[in-house]
Amino acid sequence: MNIDKLAIKEQNLYSSLMELEGTIEEKSDKVVYFRISKEYREIHQEYSRLAKNDLEALKRGLFLTWYSIVEPTWLTGIADLDEDSEERIIKILDRRLKRNITDYELDWMLDYYSGWDYVFERFTDFKNFQNRLKSKSKTELPNEINRMKMGQRGQMGVYWNSLTRLNKTSS
Repeated sequence: MNIDKLAIKEQNLYSSLMELEGTIEEKSDKVVYFRISKEYREIHQEYSRLAKNDLEALKRGLFLTWYSIVEPTWLTGIADLDEDSEERIIKILDRRLKRNITDYELDWMLDYYSGWDYVFERFTDFKNFQNRLKSKSKTELPNEINRMKMGQRGQMGVYWNSLTRLNKTSS
């Protein structure tokens, strides 16, 4: 599956998630019952397969890994991601960091994620990644993003568009 189809699939899942009603526990149960979490797991696996040759897939896969750890299932629709896929994404990222092959967006995303203590602590074998997270030099979030384009990037785009600091639109 290509990156555009994955984004559409994510948008559809997110819409289904937003329609769920009930208590937190009921919503969490519905995420599993309606297979939303299973489909996110499959999407994440596909991003991990594409990530070696597709920076956008790497960013989205990394986002889903981070998001699944910092936010609850009832809010994200993401439950247990495939550990091999998570590790593949971090391994690819670690290699990119070693060779200094990133871009501005990936840099600010990594620095944003580094603000959450212990999120990536289980990936201790990836020294370049861990060193990047611990770096004192930080790339700040941009003052503006293209909200239309970001909105076409799955749940990652939904998240970044939700941050008020990034609410301005650029072309």
